[in-house]
Amino acid sequence: MAEIILKNVSKVYDNSVTAVRDVNLEIKDHEFMVLVGPSGCGKSTTLRMIAGLEDISSGTISVADKIVNDVQPKDRNLAMVFQNYALYPHMTVYENMAFGLKLRHFPKNEIDARVKEAAATLGLEPYLDRYPKALSGGQRQRVAVGRAIVRKPAAFLFDEPLSNLDAKMRVQMRTEVSLLHKKLGTTMIYVTHDQVEAMTMGSRICVMKDGEVQQIDTPLAIYDSPCNLFVAGFIGMPPMNFFDGTVENKDGSFFFVGKAFSFPLIKPEWKDKLAAAVGRKVVFGVRPEDIGSPSAMLVKDAPTLSGSLKVKEPMGAETYLYLDDTAAERFIAKVDPHMVAEVGQSMTLPVNPAKVHVFDAESTNLIV
Repeated sequence: MAEIILKNVSKVYDNSVTAVRDVNLEIKDHEFMVLVGPSGCGKSTTLRMIAGLEDISSGTISVADKIVNDVQPKDRNLAMVFQNYALYPHMTVYENMAFGLKLRHFPKNEIDARVKEAAATLGLEPYLDRYPKALSGGQRQRVAVGRAIVRKPAAFLFDEPLSNLDAKMRVQMRTEVSLLHKKLGTTMIYVTHDQVEAMTMGSRICVMKDGEVQQIDTPLAIYDSPCNLFVAGFIGMPPMNFFDGTVENKDGSFFFVGKAFSFPLIKPEWKDKLAAAVGRKVVFGVRPEDIGSPSAMLVKDAPTLSGSLKVKEPMGAETYLYLDDTAAERFIAKVDPHMVAEVGQSMTLPVNPAKVHVFDAESTNLIV
């Protein structure tokens, strides 16, 4: 078990490209930390620096209170699971899982016990004599995880391990990895570009962009209180709706005023921050599930958004409506699947006013 701490960690390549900039991150013992962000944001580079597969340009990385900047990967007691499985095709499942222990000269009886214990944990007992080519993608990924488990490392590092699987298998493996974390109780760091994986798996999430940490918090805290426009737009599916406008004070009440509508900003605790934002360019944000949803319908005298329905996407449990307001700004509403709505129809939908956000247009940071 291990606590992993990154202090002011940066990575600059020889061509002066900065891949990671001044990352500070504390991963607690037993925690499941997810690094999430778009391709090229520096999340995999950060993971590889923790593993020792990439040198760091500045800063320190500590594992279990020991600085490991100059420690070889094999001596860090960390196990990494890669995107492409990295299995030896000429070895059986048993041999693949045992190989790392053989290199470390473990006794044969201990190797056998560890491999069989990991195989039982992952449901791989029927496949120990098979070769990788005879396994499905999900089974190969379990073998890769099993190879890491047998080492009993201080922490597991996962680098987009599910991205090669089909959608159904991804959901299944997502659950299996989460259950594995609960069973083993080991520190895990998981890299993904899939925000659904991040939201469903992580104890905490570290959102990254352009090599920098944007926000670190629990999944729900990030979803409810994104610190800036990037996080608000990246976390959530469908993404948050955004409208450009200004904040205005009308007789002591604050409103967002956009191109096509005016919206009351009602929470008393917002008053001071909104007063400082009056007259500034801002971005108004509201999630699709807070427009026309059953929860929005329950709000007495709820403010509304209006638009012409352009596209309707039935998803089974809910329906996505894509609408254009009178200023041709498109927004998405996530509504009850039984709501009657026809393409071309003009609709007025209630909005939960307590669930909206206002961001500064220049800094992109959250105002309220």
